[in-house]
Amino acid sequence: MGAMPELAPVGVDHLLRSSSVVQKITYSKQSIKYRTFDDSATEVLRLSHRPQRVTAGDAALPLRTSLGEEGFSVDPLPGSNDYVVRILHLHSNMVTITM
Repeated sequence: MGAMPELAPVGVDHLLRSSSVVQKITYSKQSIKYRTFDDSATEVLRLSHRPQRVTAGDAALPLRTSLGEEGFSVDPLPGSNDYVVRILHLHSNMVTITM
């Protein structure tokens, strides 16, 4: 599913892929919070809203056009109001996405 996020259900938030084991995840209307086993990992999500902020631990991650460095990218999905969000975090296993 992470390779083809357009196949995930429309209008529903989903964590589709992680390079680390996801130990816990909590979805709410305002945020998604999750914990990975490793401090360094990458994730792919399909979100129904554009994220306003992404943090790893206490550090805000920068919005990037590609993930060669720590941060996150946001790409709109054609034909819907959804977004594909890719996150690369290197120093904390606690990630929060604020809508």
